[in-house]
This record gives sequence, structure tokens and C-alpha cells, in this order.
Amino acid sequence: MTANAMDPFEILGISPDASDDEIRAAYLARVRECPPDRSPDQFEKIRNAYEKLRDPRARIRHRLFSVDPVAPFSAVFAETSAPRRFVGPGPWLNVLKAK
Repeated sequence: MTANAMDPFEILGISPDASDDEIRAAYLARVRECPPDRSPDQFEKIRNAYEKLRDPRARIRHRLFSVDPVAPFSAVFAETSAPRRFVGPGPWLNVLKAK
């Protein structure tokens, strides 16, 4: 992203893993705070952020194209991956014994 462009998740005040309903609710709440007749510049930012996030394809497009081009590809998915836990060989042994 460019230095002056803000992240649409920050503008709407939501997390990157927000659902469609959460994104819509945050958009409506922000529009109530900054209606177009009182603060048109802020309203434009809110509307543009919602346009980037309103459907899943647009969110994926934003995530893929807003990443630093020099960073490794795995950085795109770094936030969304859960840490792996080692649980030992027990579950695998139980599966093998069951067969």
C-alpha cells in the first residue's frame, strides 16, 4: 500500500477476519458517526473501505494486491494461520490401532 492510503480494516475498525455481517454493521455504524452532509471527506474514506471489503472476492483481491511486493508470499497469510501444536504420537497411534 502507499504511505497515504489507510487500511480499510482500520478505517472501519474491524479485524481482518471479520464476517460479512460484522463488516456491514461496522460500515453502518461509521456512516452514522460521519454522515456525508457533515464530513464528506471522511464519508468517502468509509465508503471506499466498505467497497473494498463488502464481498469475499473483493477482500481477497485487496489482501493479495495490498501486500508489499518485496515481502515473501507467506506474509500474505501470516495473520490468518493458527499456531500448530504438537500433541504427540497418541492420535496417530490410535488411528493405526483402530484399523
